[in-house]
Amino acid sequence: MRKISLCKQQHAGGLPRAVCSVCKHLYREPKILPCLHTFCSDCIGQLEPFSVSPRGRFTSPEAAEQHRDSLSFTVLCPECDTEVDIPQSGPAGLSTDHLALDEVFLETLVSDGPLGCDLCGEGSAESRCEVCSLNLCEFCRQAHRRQKRTASHSVQAVTELKARGRLCRPVLCSLHPGQELRLFCQPCDLPVCLECAATLHRDHRCCPTHDVIDRHGDRIRELVSARLRPRLERLEDSLQKVEISQESLQVRVDETANQIRAFAREYASAVEAHCLSLLRRLEEIRAQRRNHLLLQGAQLQQALLDVRGSVEFAERLLSCGSDAEILSAKGVTLRRLTSLPAGEVEGYPLVGLILSRTVDVSRCTVEGEGLQQGTVAQQGHFTLVCRDSGGERLARGGEQVLVSVIHKEKKNCTVETIVVDNSDGSYSVSYRPEEPGEYSVWVCVRAQHVKGSPFILNVQRKFRQHNGTFHCCSFCSSGGAKEARCGCPGTMPGGFKGCGHGHKGHPGKPHWSCCGNTAEKSECLPQSILAAVSPHRHLRTVEL
Repeated sequence: MRKISLCKQQHAGGLPRAVCSVCKHLYREPKILPCLHTFCSDCIGQLEPFSVSPRGRFTSPEAAEQHRDSLSFTVLCPECDTEVDIPQSGPAGLSTDHLALDEVFLETLVSDGPLGCDLCGEGSAESRCEVCSLNLCEFCRQAHRRQKRTASHSVQAVTELKARGRLCRPVLCSLHPGQELRLFCQPCDLPVCLECAATLHRDHRCCPTHDVIDRHGDRIRELVSARLRPRLERLEDSLQKVEISQESLQVRVDETANQIRAFAREYASAVEAHCLSLLRRLEEIRAQRRNHLLLQGAQLQQALLDVRGSVEFAERLLSCGSDAEILSAKGVTLRRLTSLPAGEVEGYPLVGLILSRTVDVSRCTVEGEGLQQGTVAQQGHFTLVCRDSGGERLARGGEQVLVSVIHKEKKNCTVETIVVDNSDGSYSVSYRPEEPGEYSVWVCVRAQHVKGSPFILNVQRKFRQHNGTFHCCSFCSSGGAKEARCGCPGTMPGGFKGCGHGHKGHPGKPHWSCCGNTAEKSECLPQSILAAVSPHRHLRTVEL
């Protein structure tokens, strides 16, 4: 007999403990899955089988149909997605969750729901027998009182039970209704009633439940306190760390997003500022050019007036003046006419000059590593940038650019240069030297040296990489192959074409197989040097 408190409790998900999480209704025959989650028996029966495991092999579908009861089903728990096995007898073979039944009864009492009579099933229950644990309507309560066997039972009104805040509910035997499970069969490890102990478990050792509850309860407490509670704390701590990490991740994401937005705003502001700067520069250029044009227009206007006045005076003098008048004014008239600026372009008279930006050779610059360092048989590059007197880069090409690359020692050794006009004020220069040494680089614009010209160009020969193996001998490095050769003068008897330890001509130390050089970090010796060395490592005089 257990006392149950009339208080509403809830699952972790927010549902009352008396409500099934699958059907969302009060439990009907609640059963406990092996993962310790409770669902209605019907809800478990409707779960889709995850797998079916036969206890034996069947040779035909008919045999499998005949032995359907021997199949074991596996389903996924709707709560935790754990694979759990369902007994052969189905959900009915699972343990009943009596705690869930208590919660259903308590939920019904607390929610003022209708209670049916457990005897007739028709009337509304107004009383409850605390001995039989039965809800009784008024008619059944009176009948309960009249029977000799139940006349002494304590019958309480349901309203009094609610006011008292608790009730007593026994756990009854499923095989013998009305019989409380008061004994525990140790061989079968099951709680049983008195009738079960006298019949089905007659030869088994059965003890009162209050005698064995401490031993089994302590076992559960030990597992919870010694194993599961520390693991629960570790899991909670790990989950808290994960949540903190998620919050930290979100904080970092927000910070990065703010940095991106700030960068975008600053970039947009910089672009806008650059745009305004370009517009201001454009306005300055426009004002400068406009002033130049106004000045040139005024100069042209004045020149036009001067020429027109002079022409009118000369024509009037020639048409109206006498010979004496013409001769007397000839001197001043000719001086004036010859002093006026005048020219001719394609047959049209030209008066005045429009100024424009021109190149200032002293302001031109040369850029690029190819102006100072070069490599034999490799193309070098540098760039000439033409600028005006204000140091501004010209926006046009067309200048006369001359570049010469001459060996300082071998005057007849010149290098062909290629100058490409990029039409934006810059000129790309490329060359390909064939001899190492120092060169003089002349860079001229309009037949004048730019600042720094002539420049000094240092051309080095190309570093020769080894194409062999740095080994102790060809015999070891090739695994004893007779055809393996080596650049050293070492030989071996027996038809071997390479060198070997202790044999004639071996350098006595590791060396390169391509040229025989004993320095690991070195250039590969050219064939001309190798040919100049005799088999006895004596240098022969040869023409290089």
